[in-house]
Amino acid sequence: MEVEELSKEELISETKRLYTENTRLKNELTQIWDSVKIFIAKFSHELKTPLNSIIGFTELLETLEHDEKSKDYISNIKTCSEHIFDLVNNIIDIVRSQYNKLELSYSFFDTKTTIENIINNFNSDNIDYTLIEKMICADYTRFKQLIYNLISNALKFSSDKQKIEIITYLEKEMFCFEITDYGEGISDDNKNKIFNFFSQVSEDLFKRKRGSGIGLSLCKAITDAHDGIICVESEIEKGSTFIVKLPIEKGIT
Repeated sequence: MEVEELSKEELISETKRLYTENTRLKNELTQIWDSVKIFIAKFSHELKTPLNSIIGFTELLETLEHDEKSKDYISNIKTCSEHIFDLVNNIIDIVRSQYNKLELSYSFFDTKTTIENIINNFNSDNIDYTLIEKMICADYTRFKQLIYNLISNALKFSSDKQKIEIITYLEKEMFCFEITDYGEGISDDNKNKIFNFFSQVSEDLFKRKRGSGIGLSLCKAITDAHDGIICVESEIEKGSTFIVKLPIEKGIT
């Protein structure tokens, strides 16, 4: 049976109909997505008040006399509460970044001193690093957040006996930060999804490592806000190298 050919007028009419339907579906999707983002933001803010109370009371309890077992319990409560608080802040930042770029407050700071301080906070013997001294103009708080999340992610996906390696260098007008782990690696299919907050990439792996993937999504948002570049090079069972490149003087006007 031959397919009846559509006339020019029918083709135009069908094209218009499809365009109208596509526009309607896009608008519906946008409305749903906006509602989801608003819900996440409001829900996250509601969590912060009780978390602040929990953290505050555990800090008060730490000043009192306790046996060693009780001290461990209090320390665990505080650590878990702080982790949830950081997670909530990350979610809020991700939601904000979906509307617009994150707002940045530029200042000059030395990258070597900043990164060394972050590394020392981890109190880990599994970090090798070679850092150059370089002043850049960027958002200091967001820069620390970016580096902290990348180091935390690398340690999380490496075994206790594996070292991670950090190097910094300059490439034209960009400050570059590379961090390498020797964990399970990321497949080629998932490399483009790893920074996507809503992606289901490596869901089983995140569960095993007690991670959410939000940290990497935030790294992407922070890098994009600075008009920088973030990418990953990885091979299964051999590890991953995350590379960040930020303009050295983007914030100068």
